[in-house]
Amino acid sequence: MAKLRKYRHGTEILFALALSLSCLSLASCKSMIFNKLGDMLSGAKKDGVPIQAKDDSANPMDAFMGEKDVKIIQETLPLIVKMYEILAMESPSHQGIQIMAGQLNVMYGNLCVQTPADKMPVDKLFEQVDEYARAKLHYLKGRKYILDVFETRWPGFTEGFLSADPDEAKAAAQKISKDDVNAAYWAAGASLLSWSLDPLDVDALSSIAGPVALLEKAAELDPDYSGGAIWDALSIFYASAPIDFGGDQDRAVYCYEQAMRASGGKSPGIYVTYADTFCRQAGDRDGFVKALEQALAIDPDADESSRLMCVIAQQKARYLLDHVDDYFVIW
Repeated sequence: MAKLRKYRHGTEILFALALSLSCLSLASCKSMIFNKLGDMLSGAKKDGVPIQAKDDSANPMDAFMGEKDVKIIQETLPLIVKMYEILAMESPSHQGIQIMAGQLNVMYGNLCVQTPADKMPVDKLFEQVDEYARAKLHYLKGRKYILDVFETRWPGFTEGFLSADPDEAKAAAQKISKDDVNAAYWAAGASLLSWSLDPLDVDALSSIAGPVALLEKAAELDPDYSGGAIWDALSIFYASAPIDFGGDQDRAVYCYEQAMRASGGKSPGIYVTYADTFCRQAGDRDGFVKALEQALAIDPDADESSRLMCVIAQQKARYLLDHVDDYFVIW
């Protein structure tokens, strides 16, 4: 009997060891699966470095960025955002997924929350304010995902990025490489969008140097990124911000010209920027109308990879044209 108990005890130990090894194997398999899935869904490796797609390979994002029906994207994007956030929770070390979760939060805040709110009439002012607060929440949430990745790579990055000291902010921005340009664009863009919705936010105002420095560094590393998207963001900031907080009309014009160069004149969003930012400030009604008509003349089907953004920009162009009399006083 004693020998039997000893045998059973030994068998139990071996069984427990085998079960533990199996669980470890399954955990390893799960981790590998999530890493592979993360690579595919984020377009970047575990270390956040973008994967260079082959010319003949399918890009999952084409189903998203190639869509012409903006409404279906607005309806499905919340689910997509949550799916990526779940993946980010399951794979906290996969930097590509973390960055994509951040990027999608910023896109959701802009496309699904701020854009509709911008078109609300005056009698819905309080509702508009609430929606702007929601958009800001998603901008900052998206930014945090990306800043957490940068913080993992360069401890102290977040503090430098958010510093009121321009030198510290610039020092943080200098740490990124060309592989980080996409993440930097979304993190900096989230900051500027958040500030634009709440320009009296003391924290946002005091840390404005960081996102601008990050965009400037990103433009230096990849001046043609996304058809001039970085230059476009910089032109809006420099043209809109007060001089005491970094506004610079000469730099704004230069950035606009660089955006136009990088896009080859094929991005309607840049024409919208020129109309909405430059022409409105200058009281140039004719230039306003001309730029928006140029935006509407671009064929959305000319580039599948940017079709969605083209359609969104053209929707804004039509809205601005329909409200031209609201922006210019005829004497």
